[in-house]
Amino acid sequence: MKRGNNPISRRSFITKSIYGTGFAAMSTATHPFVKTAHAQNKPETIKKLFATTDYTDNLFGETFMDIEQLDQFHKSLASLGVTRHQWIVDTIWSIYDKYPHNFDLLEEAVKSAHRHGIEFYAEIIPFEDGGSGPLFPLTMPFPQDAVAFKDLRGIDLFARPFAARHPEMSMKRRPGTFAFKGPVKTIRIIKRDDSPTRIKAEHLSIWTSATNNQFEKYNGPVSFRETVEWRKGFPKWKQCRILHLEGLKIPKDHRYILIRSSLADKEGDLTNEKGKILELVGADGQTIPYTLSNGPAQDFDYYNRVYFQNKMRTQLIRYLQLPEVQQEIKDTRKMQKHFQDFYPFDEYYKITNTVTLDEQGFLAIACGKPEYKLGNMNPVYPEVREHWLKLVRFCLDRGVDGINFRMSNHNRSPEYWEYGFNEPTLKATGGKTDYASINKVNGNAFTQFLREAKSLIKSRDKGLTLHLHGDMFWPDERGGRRVPSIPPNIEWQWETWINEIADDIEFRGAFKLRPWNVEKVLDIITHVTKAANKPFYYQSDFHSYPSDKGRELVKLEEIELVKNHPGIDGFVLYETANFTYKNENNRIALKPDFMDEIIKENYLKK
Repeated sequence: MKRGNNPISRRSFITKSIYGTGFAAMSTATHPFVKTAHAQNKPETIKKLFATTDYTDNLFGETFMDIEQLDQFHKSLASLGVTRHQWIVDTIWSIYDKYPHNFDLLEEAVKSAHRHGIEFYAEIIPFEDGGSGPLFPLTMPFPQDAVAFKDLRGIDLFARPFAARHPEMSMKRRPGTFAFKGPVKTIRIIKRDDSPTRIKAEHLSIWTSATNNQFEKYNGPVSFRETVEWRKGFPKWKQCRILHLEGLKIPKDHRYILIRSSLADKEGDLTNEKGKILELVGADGQTIPYTLSNGPAQDFDYYNRVYFQNKMRTQLIRYLQLPEVQQEIKDTRKMQKHFQDFYPFDEYYKITNTVTLDEQGFLAIACGKPEYKLGNMNPVYPEVREHWLKLVRFCLDRGVDGINFRMSNHNRSPEYWEYGFNEPTLKATGGKTDYASINKVNGNAFTQFLREAKSLIKSRDKGLTLHLHGDMFWPDERGGRRVPSIPPNIEWQWETWINEIADDIEFRGAFKLRPWNVEKVLDIITHVTKAANKPFYYQSDFHSYPSDKGRELVKLEEIELVKNHPGIDGFVLYETANFTYKNENNRIALKPDFMDEIIKENYLKK
């Protein structure tokens, strides 16, 4: 998925290969495949060619594909030489409950692919159970049966029904690191060095709220002083200038604090990392954990335009369909109050990113940290594994040829290392909380799920693909502002998966790594896949190239990599929304000056 203002958004590359011009023969491993008369008409590619679809990104012009358009879609893919279509099945969206065109979307997509000689895999993201959506004010309606999440940050609209019913099975934060036991008595604002700051007491004001909206100005006692003290830094301790706001009498139930600066311009100098710019202290001197907002308040007009008045989003998001929510939306005055001074707490970005108080003009704080990484469910629970298996059955019952499990997801936390400490995990470790013990238990549980899934999938004589992600092997170097996209504190037993579970393997995440580390990671993986005689497919990148021209250059580089690397057996086009469109005749077609020409000129056998 894509983040930003595009429909339902949640959600950089490599130099030429150094492997020369030779490439190895394809692996002999095979999968079930539906044969049709159209298969013989498909152009032949140099190595296998697959395509992946995240359907909500393909809602061209905010319309849902009908059966004829699904057929045009697969006809276009077949014309490129695509032999496998991987369709991300995400039951966060209500379209798998009831599709607007009154047919079973997944079942019809499978039939359409088969008519054009394309095998069809359902791509399932187990750890994408929600928690990556837009955050709404806590004062909005939240009935007991709402398919949504709610914590100190706000109401998150993205949730699968099971996950919404069982938030306590999401990855749990380490004990003793999240609870707010206020009230706040002291606020320290910390500069990253000891140089003077232009900020003085008269430039600052404090505002508080119990609900993260409609902030009230704090007029109680406060004393101000300025010091230079040692603070932990990286890679060493350093002297930092600190502004102390002391003797506060903030109401205990006001856990949201807004510090405003009357100075707010490009000359700002009070800068530090997000995770170090503040310290909150309670009555007995204890440090109070906090979550820092990522941006300024958004008003009702923005949410009304992007969500409440958007028919497609209402059709997709269960929370927006609730009668209580629809009734609330009709009351403009009440809605404006919900969004008055409402600050988002999007945790997509790292706490090591810098923030400057007197440039952005505020610091918005939620006292405490989320207890759960909501929607990032822990496989240590048998109920979670069964929930995922139920999604596998849902797909198999609709005739898919295989299942592809992708471990990366959009649910993230800037302190991801603190999650995964659920009670069953701690019980299995005997109370140990060291990372090696925690990771092993959670990793064993996920591999157990994959074994259970394999048994189910093979009972239907279907194929099983597993994703490996660059974050499993190497730190994120390219997306430096973003946190890792794989769940925390899980031992990724990928060699076991290759040798004992998967039919084939797909690699994702080259956009996260520098070229030389992509080469290293691919060598590490293919050493194992070749020994196991398992096909290995490389997924294309689109993340850091917003223009078609940029993607064209990247694809040419990637095609050379796939063609020449002896351990890569095929190319996965990710994703189809980037190279298909709805033309003036309302038909789904390929962008002729983009993927159509690139693939046919460079990846088809002559």
